[in-house]
Amino acid sequence: MKTIRKPLLVLALLTLSSLAALAQTDPKQVLDEIFRYRSKAFAEMQAGGGAASFEAVAAAVAERAAAAIKDVKADGVEAKDAYDWAQLFSLAGRHKETCDLCGKFLKTSPSDQERFDAQMLMMRSCDTLEEGHMLAMMVPQVKGPTPQASQAFAQTVAFQFSDTIAKTMGIDAALKALDTAMAQVLFEDPEAYAQRMAAAQKRNNPNADEEVLKKTYLGVAQAQRPALEYAFAERKAELLAEAGRKPEAKAILESFLSTAEPNNPNVRRAKAFGLRLDMVGATAPALTTERGYGEFGGLESLKGKVVLLDFFAHWCGPCIAAFPEMIKLYEDFRPLGLEIVGVTTYYGYYKRENTEKRDMPRDVEFDKMKEFIAEQKLPWPVVYGERGNLDAYGVTGIPHVTVIGRDGKVHSVKIGYSPSSFAKFRQEIERLVSSK
Repeated sequence: MKTIRKPLLVLALLTLSSLAALAQTDPKQVLDEIFRYRSKAFAEMQAGGGAASFEAVAAAVAERAAAAIKDVKADGVEAKDAYDWAQLFSLAGRHKETCDLCGKFLKTSPSDQERFDAQMLMMRSCDTLEEGHMLAMMVPQVKGPTPQASQAFAQTVAFQFSDTIAKTMGIDAALKALDTAMAQVLFEDPEAYAQRMAAAQKRNNPNADEEVLKKTYLGVAQAQRPALEYAFAERKAELLAEAGRKPEAKAILESFLSTAEPNNPNVRRAKAFGLRLDMVGATAPALTTERGYGEFGGLESLKGKVVLLDFFAHWCGPCIAAFPEMIKLYEDFRPLGLEIVGVTTYYGYYKRENTEKRDMPRDVEFDKMKEFIAEQKLPWPVVYGERGNLDAYGVTGIPHVTVIGRDGKVHSVKIGYSPSSFAKFRQEIERLVSSK
């Protein structure tokens, strides 16, 4: 906690009472003060380390925003200042007023960028309030002023807003919102993008080879459209699969595969997704292991248990971030029949050792896993095998957890980690281990 106290005390540019007084005359300046505080606090927190500091800084920001709006009535704010106030209300967690203020501001004549920023803030608050109908209504109205903005909006619809729309209005409304958002995406001409980005890099580094830069950025630009198209196809397939409409989910993936170029890097992901869809409800594939830490007699030995296969790597930040909650899950539900098996493979390096050549002998890398297991306090077996295990289970990103029921069949697959998604996952596991 030492690294938290310093930014909270030293970096406070104004007292809470001063912020409240200043807000009465200049909300924009209050925002500047709060953003400056947050930037300095985060910078100092990152220098000192400690994940808990993020929460402490966020709480301090919310406290400052709440102090600033303490005596402010949202309905009395002038329309021209409404977006500045909306940001303060949002930081304070007052999302109903945030929506109202953004709506008031949008009735003025904002620039394209101002309109987009206000719409995005309004939609984030609507999402927090789980107002799916409002989100669905707004999707067609939002036009990103630049290719980058339009792509960012589309991705937000796909990976954030679509869940709320599906929850409140149903899967078909979410699919419609996805189609609408994708249709509105702008893409910069690849040649123009490559030339612009190469020129910018050349200004920063006069010794750089501009032709090499152009070629690099041209590849980046050409990959943008197929990458976003696949992301949307995958998201639609996920929503359909979650709703129990597996044939439709598979049809979307098959449609993508039928039109994708053979060298499209997302072809492998689409095939792996299809494999995962087929796997749910089927007997879990064999897990080939050559050695490991802890006792593991194969999946057959765990029949009658609920088993989580946690595919991870020593270099994977989200995997490590998930471990504390996974350990708590294991401790709480192992008495009810839960088992976890960590599954990994060889990467040719460990931490900062051998990161360039990546030819660390397997015996050496395996031996270093003892250190990793001790550091992370992993109480379950960790097994090593070839990459064929990843292919057999459709692993394209980690953390990847395959849930196997007591009958030995795959129950579900969870990819990635966030505190909110893990809370839902924990509920799923609790239901599964509680049922006989």
